[in-house]
Amino acid sequence: MQDALVEIGRHSLTRHLLKRIGIRPPLPLLRSYKPWTDSLLGGKRILVHKGGPYAEQLIAGFQAQKAIVDHVVRIEAQVGDVAVGSRLPAVAAAYQATLFDGTEFREIRRLRELYEFFHTALHHFGSHHRIVIILQAADPSGLPEQNAVISAIEGFARSLAKECGPRGVTVNCIRITSGDDTMERLAPIVNFLLSDHSAFITGQIIDCTTLAAARPIPELAGSLAGKRVLVTGAAQGIGYSISRRLGEEGAHVLCLDRPENRQALQELAQAIDGEAMEVDLAQPDAIQLIADRLQSSPAPLDILIHNAGITRDRTLYTMEDRHWDSVMNINLQAVINLTQECLHRGQIADGGRIICMSSISGLSGNFGQTNYSASKAGLIGYVKALSRHLAREGITANAVAPGFIETSMTARVPFLVKQFARRFSSLGQGGLPDDVADLICFLSSPCSQGISGSVVRVCGGNFIGA
Repeated sequence: MQDALVEIGRHSLTRHLLKRIGIRPPLPLLRSYKPWTDSLLGGKRILVHKGGPYAEQLIAGFQAQKAIVDHVVRIEAQVGDVAVGSRLPAVAAAYQATLFDGTEFREIRRLRELYEFFHTALHHFGSHHRIVIILQAADPSGLPEQNAVISAIEGFARSLAKECGPRGVTVNCIRITSGDDTMERLAPIVNFLLSDHSAFITGQIIDCTTLAAARPIPELAGSLAGKRVLVTGAAQGIGYSISRRLGEEGAHVLCLDRPENRQALQELAQAIDGEAMEVDLAQPDAIQLIADRLQSSPAPLDILIHNAGITRDRTLYTMEDRHWDSVMNINLQAVINLTQECLHRGQIADGGRIICMSSISGLSGNFGQTNYSASKAGLIGYVKALSRHLAREGITANAVAPGFIETSMTARVPFLVKQFARRFSSLGQGGLPDDVADLICFLSSPCSQGISGSVVRVCGGNFIGA
């Protein structure tokens, strides 16, 4: 499952030789493989643009994590009759992360400030830099110019992600809805996206909402300890990584997979001190069996992760009805049925988390995957509606949409198709199962209550449907 071009890029000599013949190997991404700590950003040098009211409070949080923080100093530079511009502090070392607060940008003229800042700051960014831009969510009934500015910043961020991706740099936006507890919801999301746990997430616009009922937010480290989690499709690939990461964070994981994967399932459950559940979601009584098993425990689920899924790829012209039915039943109907049964029986705790595994195929479509794309798009619509129904209980519902991820399944993809899939992203490479697992762990945490009804891509800034 290794990407030879990425491996070549680890060595400066071969990297230099390839560059001389016009080939630029993608940089191996800087990922964190450690469990969460109270100082995700400890030791990072962070540049902050204070263009709104949230920057100052976020700076205090960065400093509490022992990050080194500099902020820009506004200067007066005339552009016509408008004063804009910023001067960066003089530092010897490159910055590793940047926060840009654009929440008070309401006029087109302020966009020049966005240009001035990043045009200058890019010279101070090293490889694997993390950029987060925060802005107000658009108001359909608000001023047209303000909404234009918000959309312009989002377009800027997506393009910047593609320009900087070859250096392993990520760029993401967070749209906020102002409220009394906005900072509490916003800060954990910013910390996660600026950390090395988000190395394959870029070009995303993530909503920080006030949808779910507000609850006290603990520190991220230790926030999953003792949480009871069900992961479907847990024995291999992405499901295996999700289960392992949850176990590392102290969660008690119920690992569910088909009986034919019994050995791998039991080994996983034993390794993370979890429980193995052998159920084939295709069997008619699967939902009843799972719910009955959950009912045998007095404690409800804190987190329900729908990871199981299948593909039966055919063009629509050659697709048999059994190929359509099997994909729709496993990928979509079983998810809805299991969720509804658990909710009906009171098996999901207040403040719980429901996470569905979608796909970029569900966002942009894919040749020969009308069944798969339909099922994964259906999950996106499902969580958007479900999140509003469950908001009063503080339960969030989200979807995660991976791009090309290096698994045993993608290892069987034809060589040329695989190469195109890897290079067709801002970061120029495929992701790892751990990239998806890190995001799902964060969405499972109480610290993620600002995200609900969303679909977040883990695709490296894939050029299709980005």
